[in-house]
Amino acid sequence: MKRLLLLLMILLLSGSALFSGTGSLLLDAVVFGLDVAAKAGKGKVEVTLPDEEKEISVRRVSMKKMKTIFEEHNFLLLEYEKRLEIYDRLSVPIAWPVVKGITIGFGKGSRLQRDHAGSITGIVMDTASAAAIGTGLVFIVIDAIFVGMLGGRENFSDDELQATGENLLFGGLIALGASRVIQGIGPAVYGLRYNKVLRTGLGLAKDRSDAVGLAIGFAPLPTGDGRLQWQVAARIPLR
Repeated sequence: MKRLLLLLMILLLSGSALFSGTGSLLLDAVVFGLDVAAKAGKGKVEVTLPDEEKEISVRRVSMKKMKTIFEEHNFLLLEYEKRLEIYDRLSVPIAWPVVKGITIGFGKGSRLQRDHAGSITGIVMDTASAAAIGTGLVFIVIDAIFVGMLGGRENFSDDELQATGENLLFGGLIALGASRVIQGIGPAVYGLRYNKVLRTGLGLAKDRSDAVGLAIGFAPLPTGDGRLQWQVAARIPLR
């Protein structure tokens, strides 16, 4: 009876996988849309620093390389708005990579941040977990169908093949859960550290409190009767 229940469960899972094509396409479309949204406004920045003659190109690179760029070039000479624009284009998304790492895995969240080490780690962990789960299921199916049904044995609770399969299955599930937790924490830590490097190199406050500042300017304004008045203009950045 246990073997029949196990066989029915496997057939049910297989049937669910076969009929999930439409849902899979919808999920792929949603994931693609979120990827595009996370990358929106990001990209390479061309900038000319006041103390340098030639234009330099800055793109999202590793944290170590980004620190080197800030050591070689003084971005603090740029106006606040320009530094903020550079930060917005080079900063790393955090929320969606964390969710993607937990739900999809295989290093996809870290890959979205261009964290190659985190991406490779996620691929290795999920692949090893999936291999253990798959091997465990194969052992259980072999024991249930070939050893049990064809062999005619009714009691297989102490069967060594089944025990090995169950250990691999449950061990793989535990490893997969741990892998997804790590892939959720990794992008969060990497994103926070990377964005902090950017803010430090660009001289930006985390809460953008440095954006609140009063700028006052004066300009001559001629009147219709030929007299000259002064126009006062004030600007307060709200970002």
